[in-house]
Amino acid sequence: MPLVLDLDGTRDLYRLCARNDLTMARLGYSDQDQIHGIVKGAARFAADHQISRLPLGLFATVGHYILQQLPRYLEAGHVLPSRGGDPEAYRRRLLLNARLATDFMRLLTDPAWSDFGAVHVTHHYDHGHHTLPGGQRSADELLRDEEFLPFFSSVMFDDTHSPFPENLKSSFEYRRFLESRRLSKVLEGCLEEVAAGGMGLAASPFTDPKQIAEYLEFTGFDLVVPNIGTESIHAQAAGVQWPVLEEIHRLGVGKRLVVHGFSSIRSLSAGDQRRLGQLGVVAMNAWSYIPQEIGRACLDRAARIVQAHDPARGGYPVDFAADGKPVYVPSKDANVFFGPILDQVRDFKVREIAESVYRILDNLGYAKLGAK
Repeated sequence: MPLVLDLDGTRDLYRLCARNDLTMARLGYSDQDQIHGIVKGAARFAADHQISRLPLGLFATVGHYILQQLPRYLEAGHVLPSRGGDPEAYRRRLLLNARLATDFMRLLTDPAWSDFGAVHVTHHYDHGHHTLPGGQRSADELLRDEEFLPFFSSVMFDDTHSPFPENLKSSFEYRRFLESRRLSKVLEGCLEEVAAGGMGLAASPFTDPKQIAEYLEFTGFDLVVPNIGTESIHAQAAGVQWPVLEEIHRLGVGKRLVVHGFSSIRSLSAGDQRRLGQLGVVAMNAWSYIPQEIGRACLDRAARIVQAHDPARGGYPVDFAADGKPVYVPSKDANVFFGPILDQVRDFKVREIAESVYRILDNLGYAKLGAK
């Protein structure tokens, strides 16, 4: 199945990227439409470039203290246990949402059921906090839940709120815990909170390349997230610290880095984006642009539909022409006159996400995976 959840299969997709100096695009989601748009865009890219196996990451945060994605899969309202929520109700919600999301990914990429079978998806548990700011143990994650973890290909074990020696120890112990439960996953660590959770670059130092090497050697983790000045939850390009990446590369760490902060990455030329893969960046996270840009475009689309309502011309417009003028199709077919109300913004959202993913893959150089 193109949804890859096992350890060996997940590692194989990262090795495919590493062999090709390619940075895997990992896209976040918080609802089913986002998954659909992401996979659809990747599938079209695969078809256009004759790629039989296109590696793609889908990720969601769980109990991140700033942004929880998976709890919002069906509906947004929830209360974290650390903020007074019912822990059991929260866990049930997460198990349901994880099952719904992975079942959808599995069927959507199954070549027996769809045209998206060339997309081989990994499912990543992002920013699984061992500790929260202040050092207290997080009550909002399911990092040790043996029923929950099988829904994921990889886990980011995030102990950035502990001193480096404690981060080393807790990361090592987490890997041993998973192995003892036969739940081994591709593991990803982090040394500093990247840009201090949106509080700015001044609040978090750039990664010491020597600590990256020490972390990977001591913990046995597969991947690590360096702080190279890119993270932003406010779509502000902060800039890539190339000397940090170059020094990590010189130390011979290998292709084991994951970069967060797509707002900065997307501001680079396509050549520089592809250079990331040459310097050992084997994956890149992107999501914040979806709510901040595509979400806003969806709100604008909805407002335009309402504004253009004209009973004399057929009710709500079914589309907008290239010049921005509304397109009406007077009809007694309920699919037509209800479509703009129920379907148009959703279809616009999926289409916009798909087109953005297509551009991301193009800029990262995914075409090199095509038939030679």
